[in-house]
Amino acid sequence: LHSMLNVFGSRQIRRLATLGGNIGSASPIGDTLPVLMAYHANVILKNLNGERSIPLNEFITGYRQTQMQADEIITGIQIPKLPSTTIVSSYKVSKRKDLDISTVSAAFRLNLNDGIVSEIQMSYGGMAEKTKQAIKAEEFLVGKIWSRETIEEAAELIYHEFTPLTDARSGAEFRRIAAKNLLIKFWSENN
Repeated sequence: LHSMLNVFGSRQIRRLATLGGNIGSASPIGDTLPVLMAYHANVILKNLNGERSIPLNEFITGYRQTQMQADEIITGIQIPKLPSTTIVSSYKVSKRKDLDISTVSAAFRLNLNDGIVSEIQMSYGGMAEKTKQAIKAEEFLVGKIWSRETIEEAAELIYHEFTPLTDARSGAEFRRIAAKNLLIKFWSENN
């Protein structure tokens, strides 16, 4: 989370922005969303009648749409403590290292058992109408050996799993290639 926040906006934005604002906007390119999803974070919502907690991956329902009611505000984010064996990493691809909106962002959560993937979550921003998991690639990897060959097969699934838009930041083809390469980068850093 710290590494993502280091490249989050400019110094002025970091001093005024809130984590709740980044989450509440439900932007498909919100920098914090993939990493918070990888941590299985919950959004705490409050109104005059009480408080409720919603998993972040359920909180965002569509393009800039959330489960937040008109009379609710975000009062907190719960990030569960992870076992020391869980690996979480996040990445941001943008035209500039910082002070820029993400073109593609990704966060990965991994648990290995004797070199076999027992759990993996791959959350991507900039690849769909909202931050989404690469479900097909995740399902493919569970139970497989954490090897370059397996990762390259999963990367191809990621390439075909999303249908990103072409916009002012980038083309759809670049986003697909960047998304699959981020998985390969994650593997190379955690092999």
